[in-house]
Amino acid sequence: MTSPQDPNQGPDQGPYGQQPMPGSYPAPPPLSEPDTQTLEPPTEVKISFWLWIAGAVLSLLAPVLLFASRDELLTEARRTQGGELSQAELETIVNATIGFVAVFFLIFAGLFVLFAFKMKAGRNWARITLTVLTAIIMLFTLGSSLTGLIPVLVSIVAIVLMFLPKANAYFQAAKRVA
Repeated sequence: MTSPQDPNQGPDQGPYGQQPMPGSYPAPPPLSEPDTQTLEPPTEVKISFWLWIAGAVLSLLAPVLLFASRDELLTEARRTQGGELSQAELETIVNATIGFVAVFFLIFAGLFVLFAFKMKAGRNWARITLTVLTAIIMLFTLGSSLTGLIPVLVSIVAIVLMFLPKANAYFQAAKRVA
């Protein structure tokens, strides 16, 4: 490739001495500085993001606490089933229930984290999805213990922050940039 100081290359010639094609366009100018910068999320969105992460971590405590109270669950199952099931069958049911709850909470925690990152990046659909997932979780935690309600309360605060005026402006600006 020739350098710009090449004496054999005139001002209207390409790097190999050829003439530019008729009707060809010059290279576009480089993007200006504001065009290359990404939008910075407002404080409300950043706090909401961290609340979603905290809520996901807190929600993982529920299966841990459930596993810790396995013996109590087994005693309660034995009391309520009326002697129709053997001890091994009861243990299988309790263990399967704990496993199902653990997988359920793990999946939802992963989804909350994934959508929290998308929300922080300005994706409005992620903001709506987080709101819908919180509503679904609220249905499952109605009448639950305090450990089940704490992540829901954290999520509600995160939702409120996502819909404040500065956050709304951020999501609208991110939509225009995309």
